[in-house]
Amino acid sequence: MKYCCGKPSAVMVAFFLLLFTSCDMFEYSPYEVRLQPEDRKINEQHIARIQNLKISPADTLRVALTADTQGFYADNDDMVNHLNRRHDVAFVLHGGDITDYGLLKEFGWVHRSLKRLAVPYVAVIGNHDAVGNGQQVYKAMFGEFDFTFSVAGNKFIFLNTNYLEFDQQAPDLNWLEEQLQDRESYTNVFVVSHIPPNSPEFGAHNKERYQHLLKKYNVSLSIHGHTHSYDYYKLEEEGINHLNVASTDNREYMVMQIVGDKYQLERIHF
Repeated sequence: MKYCCGKPSAVMVAFFLLLFTSCDMFEYSPYEVRLQPEDRKINEQHIARIQNLKISPADTLRVALTADTQGFYADNDDMVNHLNRRHDVAFVLHGGDITDYGLLKEFGWVHRSLKRLAVPYVAVIGNHDAVGNGQQVYKAMFGEFDFTFSVAGNKFIFLNTNYLEFDQQAPDLNWLEEQLQDRESYTNVFVVSHIPPNSPEFGAHNKERYQHLLKKYNVSLSIHGHTHSYDYYKLEEEGINHLNVASTDNREYMVMQIVGDKYQLERIHF
């Protein structure tokens, strides 16, 4: 058998270029950000879906809480399947670390699992999501790093607390206080972030002011991921309650039931 080792023809070059550029299986770089329109601004899209549910303040609101889905693909699928068999959860809050290395492929893999949820989900950025070009990917795919939404008399504030990955410019506690100014307009206010304030990765000098703001504005609950294990605690005797949500490889998520100005937490194993 004879093999040709001469220069490829222009036709063959054109054929392979067309093949590679027209197929989503190929990527030029793991750091590029190519997204379908439906995979952009996911938080904004899903918040609109939540607000379209027309949940009344008189209704019982149940919210599922998860975090740290990074690399636990089979567990994530099982959690989604478990949640989809329920019919009492209005939406899901993700406490960050969607990914391990902040790569577009990882964001895509986890989103493909979570978008099978029968209900909307909203995600805050985690420290692993912010490495490499993860900040660029998260912003394109999910939206702003700090944001809020309200539903049924409850305000949810999502705060970027990744102090190290954002060159010590996070958390933006001035922005947080601005968002807490209208506290009296809401029955409950929940702050959702990835790194909890008792972690050195929160920035030690930020801890005291964060606790002060929680107490000053009577925040209902401070919700976090990062530790990969469940914990419910106060950092000060007369302080505000904090919740750390376990990672999905622990085979659990939380359900928060809100009735009026009261909430109850339940650990769900799947």
